[in-house]
Amino acid sequence: MKAIIIIIIFTLCLISGQVLCFKVFGCTGGSVMFKCMNSNQRKSYDQYKGRFFCRNRDCKTGISTEIQHRWVNNGRFNLYDDENSRFFTVFIRNLSREDDGEYTCGNKQKWSHDVTLVVNRNSSSCGTSVKKTAHIGQTLAFQCKYDHGFEKHTKVFYRVNVGPVHVLNSSQSSQSSEGKFILSDSQKDHFNVTIRDISTADGGVYLCGVKRDRSDKRPSETSNITFIKEIHLNVSSQISSVQVEAYISKSVFIKCKFPQKFKGNKKFIQKDPSQKIPVDEQNQWVLNDKVKMFDDTREGHLNIFISDLTAAGEATYRCGVNIPDDDDLFTEIKLKINQVDNFHGSSKSSAVVGESVKLTCSYPEKHNETKHICKENKKKICQNISSSEKQRFEFSDSAAGVFTVIISNVRLTDAGVYWCGAETRHKHLTSVSLTNKHQLTLTMPPVIRREGNSAEIKCPYDANHTNEIKHLCKGKCFTKNAQNIIQSDETHVKEPKISVKDDTELNLFTVTITDLRAEDAGKYWCAVKDAFNLPIELMIIMKYGITHEASVGGSVSISCKYIRKNNQTPSHQTEERVEIMKWLKKRFKTQILNQMLFIRQYSYPQTPLMGSCTLLSVSRSMKSLSVMLQSDSKMIFTVIMHLSITAE
Repeated sequence: MKAIIIIIIFTLCLISGQVLCFKVFGCTGGSVMFKCMNSNQRKSYDQYKGRFFCRNRDCKTGISTEIQHRWVNNGRFNLYDDENSRFFTVFIRNLSREDDGEYTCGNKQKWSHDVTLVVNRNSSSCGTSVKKTAHIGQTLAFQCKYDHGFEKHTKVFYRVNVGPVHVLNSSQSSQSSEGKFILSDSQKDHFNVTIRDISTADGGVYLCGVKRDRSDKRPSETSNITFIKEIHLNVSSQISSVQVEAYISKSVFIKCKFPQKFKGNKKFIQKDPSQKIPVDEQNQWVLNDKVKMFDDTREGHLNIFISDLTAAGEATYRCGVNIPDDDDLFTEIKLKINQVDNFHGSSKSSAVVGESVKLTCSYPEKHNETKHICKENKKKICQNISSSEKQRFEFSDSAAGVFTVIISNVRLTDAGVYWCGAETRHKHLTSVSLTNKHQLTLTMPPVIRREGNSAEIKCPYDANHTNEIKHLCKGKCFTKNAQNIIQSDETHVKEPKISVKDDTELNLFTVTITDLRAEDAGKYWCAVKDAFNLPIELMIIMKYGITHEASVGGSVSISCKYIRKNNQTPSHQTEERVEIMKWLKKRFKTQILNQMLFIRQYSYPQTPLMGSCTLLSVSRSMKSLSVMLQSDSKMIFTVIMHLSITAE
């Protein structure tokens, strides 16, 4: 329907000071509203009976009524009769060329006026009728244009409720008393209308207009309004409808956004009309089966986390906010659960504190959205990395459907479970489909010292564990085979060569070992309760260093000494050789070892044991070689020899 732009021009027929006829001008697709005045100054009951506006005597085109104090309509024609006034009001909508012609308005008993209705389709102020959709709580703004010559006229804003109802005009304050409606006039070619805090009751049809008053040098009783735009406002409880894709056995995170006005209102999710799940607690995670919800009153968001997805979880959900005395406001979520076979399962990574670690993530190639990584909290909910920490996380695409995340300057608090995937953002909703799970464990950099010297094993811990007892163990603490070395609350010294210091300001637990021996080498673990176990490797350099010369591409033979227990069996020795080979191959990625390690056999009671290994294809990058010798499952010693590399 074309915009309702009305130009009304009254040509008044003045005879003996009385208005006997006038013209009304409108345009096709528009509407017009005017007043039919009583020409007799005396008031009587008959004067207010039988009001009419008709094209001919049978009034097939037009309207007539004896009803007062409310709008009466007959199709496009509307009439309002107020017995306390000397006029009644006529309102005609959706004018057409067929409406052009002569009409009569008046009282069936006493008086009447001739009215000429001219419908014009060439007016530049005729626009199109517009449809606007807004949701509850939103603010809506739009423009109403008018023709040249109306810059100084009063601008009006009406709402159609059976008939037109006045809302606001520019001659009053620029906004309604409650501040809901605001009208501002540019006095050039348009004025602006703003409707704030929209509710379902605000839906309907509105009219913009220009008032013709005494500025037209016409009697005040002939004042009329030219409407220039019609706005059909639809108020929706549904903010939007969004499809979210996720994957079987994986997780999905959804953030629903609401107007700030409702950030303190209670939120809910709904799977179908019979399953409305309220979020009773605010600013904390609430669990309902596999669905976890967090009503964030500071941001005005409802966060939803669903884990271990199955095909049965595919459904249409609503995340919404309760609004007293109004409809609930919600976003519709169409959750689609896909089966994808090319995602990696859970993976484990280890990182050295202070260094970097790389995590590899795969995602469906059709999703080109923002890459995302989050970390599980104690409640198994994956939460975003804080903005202060995010600068250490670097994203890069490595292949189609694959990206990597490099965490630099790894810290103690980085240990834990990470999920990565693709983030999709909409205006009122953000979703993250989580596809890869990574378990990140941490180790401290190895401590390397010479025989006879001292070594400090430093164990950092989180500030939350300041008042807890710290442990240092050889072997993983709190396990069956762990050897407890010392703990922070020990007041007496069991072993004179071992001392401990717990600096609660630096959150650092330090164990000092003096007079180092070969048997002191191995893997140690720092622990607080069962909150974390942090491994640290202690390597011992032979007191009397051995330097070997070798040329690049040549070979070198190294002999190592370690201590074995008297009850060691030949089978243990075989395990030792295998373990040494595994460790050397892991340490040197050039795969330079292609010969099994040979350890000479010594019979009891000889405790020193000599081991030798032949190293082929010496590389220039080899400045030293670490050899690990294992006497049994509890004793692991590491010694270091230096290589002097010469040219070929």
